[in-house]
Amino acid sequence: MSLLGRIRDALLPRSGEGCASCLHFCTEAGWIEAHLPGLSSLSSAHASVRGEDGLCLSHNRLINGRRRCANYEAAHKA
Repeated sequence: MSLLGRIRDALLPRSGEGCASCLHFCTEAGWIEAHLPGLSSLSSAHASVRGEDGLCLSHNRLINGRRRCANYEAAHKA
């Protein structure tokens, strides 16, 4: 297996759940706009191009939610 393949496999979630199901992942458009000043000058967190992207509150990054990091914590569903 190539080095790139090994890196990709290491980043992919093992249980089938990515960051989108993590406690630290926020997809609330209003919250994202409030905490990313200047975003509305480029576009809006309500934009359709954002899709299912969200803000990782653990790393303070806007991500697509398909990967998973060591800080992953399953969100508790009520």
